[in-house]
Order: sequence, then C-alpha cells, then structure tokens
Amino acid sequence: MIISDSKITNIITHYVGNKLKDEGYSLSDSASSIYEESEEYYLKYFLSQLKSEEKYRFTHPTDLELNGVYQAAKTVFEDQESFIEVSHNLAKLLYSHSEHPKINEGVLNVVLLENIAFSGQRCEALGIFKSETNVPFLKVEQTDANYALTHDLGYELNGLDKGALIAQLPNGEMEVIVYDKNGLRGDSKFWIDDFLGLEIISNEFYQTTELMKVTRDFIEKTVPEEFEITRPDQIDLLNRSMDYLKHAETYNQNEYLDSVLHDEGLKESFRSFTSNHMQEMNVPESFAISEVAVKKMARTYKSVLKLDKNFHVYIHGDRNKIEKGVDENGQKYYKIYFEEER
Repeated sequence: MIISDSKITNIITHYVGNKLKDEGYSLSDSASSIYEESEEYYLKYFLSQLKSEEKYRFTHPTDLELNGVYQAAKTVFEDQESFIEVSHNLAKLLYSHSEHPKINEGVLNVVLLENIAFSGQRCEALGIFKSETNVPFLKVEQTDANYALTHDLGYELNGLDKGALIAQLPNGEMEVIVYDKNGLRGDSKFWIDDFLGLEIISNEFYQTTELMKVTRDFIEKTVPEEFEITRPDQIDLLNRSMDYLKHAETYNQNEYLDSVLHDEGLKESFRSFTSNHMQEMNVPESFAISEVAVKKMARTYKSVLKLDKNFHVYIHGDRNKIEKGVDENGQKYYKIYFEEER
C-alpha cells in the first residue's frame, strides 16, 4: 500500500468489547485532533499492513443494501458530515458480531482518508481499524533537575490487529482490502464474513494464487496416492509447474498439461482433482498470470529432498542428473551427477 501523499481528513476512536463476555462498548462524541507532525505515523500504523493484491467487494445473501458496513461507507462518502454518526453505527455493528469467546476487546479507529493510491487511481477511502494488543514502551521525560525514565502502554506501528480500507473508485464502485493478524482465511470469518460482509474479487492475483495452491496440493498429495512416483519426480513436477508460470503470460489448462504433465494419466487426474475446486473458487481455465502471485507462492513450492536427518538435497534443475538405487546390503542411495563444485 503506497501511503505517500495520502491524507487523513477525519478520525475517531471508540472502545469495543466482547459481547459474549458482556464487556460493552464506549463511543466518542467527537472526532480526534489530527496532529500534522504525527500524521505520517498514523498512516503507517493504519495502512502499512494492508496488501492491495487481494481485493474484496461487499455482498449480502439477499440485498446488498442490507450490508451494514456497505451502507455506512455509502452514507459517509455521500455526506462527510455523517462521519461521527456512521462511526457510532460501525462500532455498534462490530460489537453485535463480537460473540465468539476468542474475540478480544480493543480500540476501534474509524478514519476518513483522501488521495489514497488504489488500483492505479487516487481516491477517497474509509478505514476501519481494530487494535487489540497494546505493549509497554519506555519514554524519557525531562524535569527541571534531570531526565526521568518511565514507561507507558501503546501500540506498535506494525502492530495493527485488524483492518479494512474501503475505497470509492472514480466510477462510484467500492473495493476493499483487508488485514487480519490471524490470517485472511478460516480464522478471519468473524472480521471478513460476519462484520464486513465481503467476497473476494476474482482478479488475476487471486486466480493465479488459487491455481498454484491446488496444483501444489495435487502434486504433493494426490499424485503419490494414485501413481508410483519418487520424491525427485515429484519435485521435478513442482519445478516444471513453477517454470511454466514464471515464463507464460497467460495460463491455459491444455497448454499447461502438455508442458508440465506429460503422462496422460496425470493429465486426467489433474483435471478431475482441480475441476470442482476451480469452479467453486471462480477460477476460469484461462487467465492472465500474476507475477506478484507467482513470486509470493514460489516459497511454498518445496524442492527439497530430505534423507533421514542427515541430508537435505535441493533439486532445482535437470531431473536426469539424480538417480535412486539400493546397494547389495539393502541400503538406499542417490547418485548425483554434476560438472562443477561450487
């Protein structure tokens, strides 16, 4: 998230507890002062954890107008004078959804921003940020006689717990990017699904990420169950898959299968394994490949051959230069060919 030139035009802070524990909520009657010398720290705290690749849109089972956060954002974008009232409604809505015992109490900051860089455009945005974890820090205070070292409690600049940035694009539509310290899947049902009411936008980053996840799972889990395959051959499939995605501009399933999975049995198994998942996740059979997603997911493609607790062999290239065998004593071994030792 690019935060340079962004500006905070309004900010208000409330307390929201856990409803199940009957902790209640406390609302501020007025907006906070915005100190120019502190604004860069506000922006860093609120925005630096937000990643713009995965984007969401508001949704609702019956009528989008019944989505409380969507309605709040719509109201404040149309009339900024409603900012305080809207922030109160958001705090109450968050409290109504805070019914799981693991949901922590915290401070809710509602922020109105302008000149936010979003999808290559500059736009207005509404930020909703929850801070649950404050930490002690030391501070130095000057007195008439000396300096005194004391402590206080506060929030680390990279310590945001949950966040959502709702951008109003020039065409009037809204897109959202979110952050949850607990992760953006599974554990975030409360924040993303229940409170915000979002569904992911199936863009090229999302499509590439989902393809790489399902491909990795297919090669690492399904292939060993259905086919006799060695670990080096598995790694070779992962490497060939990664090589295809790094060099192709567009993913096409048939081209991918011909390039990576040369065996007809593997091809049919891949189609069967991925079909339901890709339809469920709204991923087409052909789409533009996201370089950012490939780089992000590359670290999850493990090309390591682990031999007992003694050796880790990293296989990055020619599969034909490693051979597996068993000696006359039944001891397994790998033979590795190379031209130069480095």
